[in-house]
This record gives sequence, C-alpha cells and structure tokens, in this order.
Amino acid sequence: MSNKFVQKGISEIQKYAKALLGNKNYVQKKLAQDPNYFTKLAQGQSPKYLLIGCSDSRAPPNELTETEPGEIFIHRNIANVVNITDLNLNCVVQYAVEHLKVHNIIIMGHTYCGGVKAAMQQDSVGGLLDLWLNNIKHVYEKNQHIVNQFENENDRVACLSGLNVREQVLNMWKNPIVQKSWEIGHPVMVHGWLLRVETGYIEELQVDENIPESLSDVFRLHFKSAQQAAQNQQSNQQLNIPTSNSQKFQQMQNKLVTEFLKHSNHSQDCNHDMVNKISGALQDDPHFKKENK
Repeated sequence: MSNKFVQKGISEIQKYAKALLGNKNYVQKKLAQDPNYFTKLAQGQSPKYLLIGCSDSRAPPNELTETEPGEIFIHRNIANVVNITDLNLNCVVQYAVEHLKVHNIIIMGHTYCGGVKAAMQQDSVGGLLDLWLNNIKHVYEKNQHIVNQFENENDRVACLSGLNVREQVLNMWKNPIVQKSWEIGHPVMVHGWLLRVETGYIEELQVDENIPESLSDVFRLHFKSAQQAAQNQQSNQQLNIPTSNSQKFQQMQNKLVTEFLKHSNHSQDCNHDMVNKISGALQDDPHFKKENK
C-alpha cells in the first residue's frame, strides 16, 4: 500500500471527523443560549414554509435565511425539479400541506447550477441523471431564444436557472394536492426564488400571483370532498366577501397600510403602541372580522 494512498485515506477520515466535531460544537452553543433548546425542539414542528431546493452544497436553506431548525420543511433534489410523478416529492408536499398546514411553498434554484449547466449540453452524464435532466431540457427547449442571447456561459446558466424555477412553480400549481388544498379553504401560495451564489442574495422571481384563478382548465381539478367548501364559497360571494387568496391578502394589506399611515403621524408613539392601536382598530372593524373570521 503506497504512502500516497494512506495519506489520502487519513485526510478523508479527518474531514469526516470534522463534521462530527462540528455537531458537538453546535450543540454546546445552542445549550449555552438555551438549556432547553433541544427539549423544546423534540416536542414537535410547526414550519411556516415548505422549500424545494437544489441538492447543491452551496445552497443551505436555513443558513441562507437565518432560520432555525423547525421553521422550514425541506425537500431537495438535482436542480430543484417539481416532477409530478416523483413520489418522494409528492409525499413531502402532501405532508407539508395537509398535516403541517403550511401556507407557503418556495421553489429555490441558484446560479452556477451544475444540473442546469449539464442540461444545456449534449454530452451524456450517465444513466438516471440523463433521464432526470430531461425535465430541465424541456425548459431549455422552450426558451432557447431567451437563454442563448447571452454570450457568457454563466449568464446563460443563470438565465435558465431562473426560467427553470418559474417552470417548477407552474408545475406546483398544477399539483392535485395544492389544488385540493385551495378547494377546501386552505390556500397555499407558491413562490420562486433564485439564489445568486456569487453574492449570497436571494432574488424573488416575479411569478403571476393569480395563477390559481387563471389556471388552464386542462389542469384544473374538482374534488368531491370539496363540494361543501364550494357551497361555502358561493355563500361568501352572495355576501360580497372576497374569495380569492390574492383579494383577501390585498384587502388586509390595504387596511394595514391605512391604519399605519393614520397612527404613524404621531411620532411620539413607539412601535409597540402603534401595533396595539392598529390591531385594535382592525379588530373593531366588523367588515374586517367578516372577511377574516
């Protein structure tokens, strides 16, 4: 056995040991901040987001967003693909939406993505990877006129990464689990993010927020179990109550802005007092109560 081989083996073992040592340091830091941190964490999870990201080691969701364990439910695969026949992904989506009751699904891609770059080339990467990358090749095929206008390869990869995120957002809207959630009165918003690896910043991509209302009839599904929800929706329409998620959010935001501007004129108020005043004004508004009960 050569010395070079032995040295390589020792180096790899040291890297592995470093990860376990890092875990011990992490636990000690958390316990120093809160002795009951892990005890409370073991009591359950109530994440506010489901994030579907790329498996790339440069795109860690919690670290990038400064969130703690328990705040983001995460699924990752090569090039953040939302494949409608992917049982693994769909189990994650169903659990997040139906059991954890998340209201926000985030599809996060990133620049310098190896999967996206490979999908733009004709060289085989081998076996299952070629099949998987076909998901992105379809996006590239539809958008070559946009992607190929960039001379720099990294710019082309960044462009296709953003277009791929948009395509996966559309795929998520077509997902029966998400559609059923909307029909039974649990609206789920789907967002598209692009991480700029070269800067560390996340770019929120502009995706049509009215997609649930404007989804093609080809993909729109109706569920028997949602008949009662549909009847309730019809009753809300008769009462002139907004039924779309975007309408409800917009009305709530308009009220918040109005109240904020009203109370912000009093520069003496601290933030806490202002929040209490705005909250009280909204709670006393009967129309607000009716819309958001």
